[in-house]
Amino acid sequence: MELRDYLKIIRARWWLIVLSVVVVLALALTMSVLQKPTYQGQAQVLILAQQNTGTLLVGASQDQLPVEPDQADVLTQAQVIASPRIADQVIHALRLNTTAANLLLRVTATTDGQSNIVTIVALDSSADGAAEVANAFAQAYVSWSRDNEIASLKAAGDELAQSLATAQQRVVTLTRPTGGASASNQNDLELAESLVTALTQKLEQVRINQQLATGSASVLTTAVSDPAPVSPNPVRNGALGLALGIAVGLGLVFLAEQLGTKIRSTQEAEAAYGAPVLASIPVATFDKDETRRLIVVQHPDSPAANAYRGLRINLDFINFERELRTLIVTSAAPGEGKSTVAANLASALAQAGQRVVLLNCDFRRPSETDFFECVTGHIGLSDLLRNGVPEIEAFQKVEGLDSLVVVASGSLPPNPSDLLGSSRMQELVAALRESMDWVIMDAPPLLAVPDAAALARWADGVLIVTHIGVSTRDAAHAARDQLDKIGARVLGISAWGLGVSAAADRAYSAYYVSH
Repeated sequence: MELRDYLKIIRARWWLIVLSVVVVLALALTMSVLQKPTYQGQAQVLILAQQNTGTLLVGASQDQLPVEPDQADVLTQAQVIASPRIADQVIHALRLNTTAANLLLRVTATTDGQSNIVTIVALDSSADGAAEVANAFAQAYVSWSRDNEIASLKAAGDELAQSLATAQQRVVTLTRPTGGASASNQNDLELAESLVTALTQKLEQVRINQQLATGSASVLTTAVSDPAPVSPNPVRNGALGLALGIAVGLGLVFLAEQLGTKIRSTQEAEAAYGAPVLASIPVATFDKDETRRLIVVQHPDSPAANAYRGLRINLDFINFERELRTLIVTSAAPGEGKSTVAANLASALAQAGQRVVLLNCDFRRPSETDFFECVTGHIGLSDLLRNGVPEIEAFQKVEGLDSLVVVASGSLPPNPSDLLGSSRMQELVAALRESMDWVIMDAPPLLAVPDAAALARWADGVLIVTHIGVSTRDAAHAARDQLDKIGARVLGISAWGLGVSAAADRAYSAYYVSH
């Protein structure tokens, strides 16, 4: 499909898009009004390098500069901040009536991946509550970090104390036998005393660090109460609702196009019947006091009348190539405009000076009196075939159209299909074919009754009338299959019931394509 085809589909069901936008936008705005405000509190924590207690045990210098934490460490600490352990501390500190899992649904801790700063964002139904929760998480993490460092230093101090006790016992062991050190173990004693001195210094340093420990994090910025809620945001929700409504509407349009069965364009009509569209005829408009529907006579300068003249020209061209004289005008189902097309086409041919006879072969629903005031339906085709009524009584002239003869349907016979397929009908059509330029037969719908199929054997071709927006693809396929089975020649399609602009667009596009 081309872009033009998509635009036609959208234009045909534009109301679905409008309806979707209105519904989704209304829901979005309603939710914005009904939704309780949510406020946001934001605090920031600076992650520092953690104290490596292992260096205290191996004698590293305490004057060593701290090392910046890498991004993996910062990300790990962000996960610690948003952990159930920290959440439990916040719940205890603020005396919240909730669980850690529920609280963490309203709290996030993120890092930008480039610095050692963790941003804590908390949501709450009040501005003060959001700020309190964000600050409580920051403080709880800093306290946890300090406690964790103190515990690590205490463990290191305990290990140093144990090592010091072992070293002191070594000194006692080396000096106990003689009350002093012998020459042989003097070196061992000096080493042991040096170790005692070093361990004593380390232990004192660890005790001092333990008392001065601040942890590996500090609060960089504290959250303040922000009176502006982060949600609902009517402007944002309205924009999202508008975008979502358009998307939903487009989806419904194309879904309806796939699921719909109606023929909505001349291209679909051509694809369904496998035949070209010979004319796109717009809906004719009449004044209130007009009773007839013969547009080519009553309003000869209207777009519909011009469309019928275009159909006449196309048929004349086909007639020139194939020597066609007898034409059946029918449709797949009732109500598609086949009688309107047949009457106006016959009148347009007569206006061009051609000798035309219009046979109303639709015995069940005759319509010739709707178009021609001077035509009466008392005597017609059925009487001519059954009772041998003289042609002069059945053939009725039309005032103002001297070369047009109309044969009404007549009385309803008991077997219309048999009558139309009889040899008498064949002889009548053959005789008219020799004496007239065109024999137009208004036949019943193909799928309603078998009359048109019975009549098709006597005609040179079939003109299918389809009502755009009313006819269905399934009916078109079934009608085409029926015509194929009886070997009927489909000359083309008359797309009836289009808007004036659509019919004009097709006429202009056909002109430029053909030239």
